[in-house]
Amino acid sequence: MDGEILPNLCRKVYLSYHHLSLLKRPRQIVGFFKSIGVEFVSGKKEKGKQEKQRWVLTVVCLSFGLSVVMSLVTSVFVESAGLFVALISLIVLVMIGIVTDVTGTAVTSASDQPFIAMASKRIAGAKQALRLIRKAERVSSLLNDVVGDIVGIISGSAGAVIAVYLTRFGLQSTISSMLTTAFTSAFMIGGKAYGKGIAIEKSAEIVLYVGKIMAVFERKGGSKGKKPKKPKKQA
Repeated sequence: MDGEILPNLCRKVYLSYHHLSLLKRPRQIVGFFKSIGVEFVSGKKEKGKQEKQRWVLTVVCLSFGLSVVMSLVTSVFVESAGLFVALISLIVLVMIGIVTDVTGTAVTSASDQPFIAMASKRIAGAKQALRLIRKAERVSSLLNDVVGDIVGIISGSAGAVIAVYLTRFGLQSTISSMLTTAFTSAFMIGGKAYGKGIAIEKSAEIVLYVGKIMAVFERKGGSKGKKPKKPKKQA
């Protein structure tokens, strides 16, 4: 009609054509949706997130189970035994804490390059060591955090039992508990501090040794699972 002002549709038509043309270019489609606030989650990221959540749940359940079992063993066995058995149990617990801490540190600081060459040459324990290094985060979390913390708590319980025995010999309860706690902490912390230097310097040797131990257990487990082959009948 004469005198009627029509809206300018050129810009809208151009924008619509521009957005439709993006459908032919997948990378620009992703960039366009990101520009308007749409986030994309890849399948790999979602799978990795689920694996982390499962690992955290596994660590929590494993920590609970190990704590219950080791606390029961310590409370029943150590309290019913004498002072000598309590001392031996405390030393064993401290040594377990030091060994696991050294192993976890060695796994995180070792490089996988020498073990790839060893695995190609079929050296015993190389494949297992390579598996440990590629899962270094989980191995370190299990050995350094889970086992280390549990052993530290239970060694404190064993030290409390020793303190009770010392009070029976006439020593004051405050002094006996203070001495046992101080000696336990000193040996645990000092042993871990000394072991970390060895773990970093000789990480490859330590990881390979652990891999050989794993290979022995895997070999035994595999031989038990395999059924013996039946001899072929002769015609």
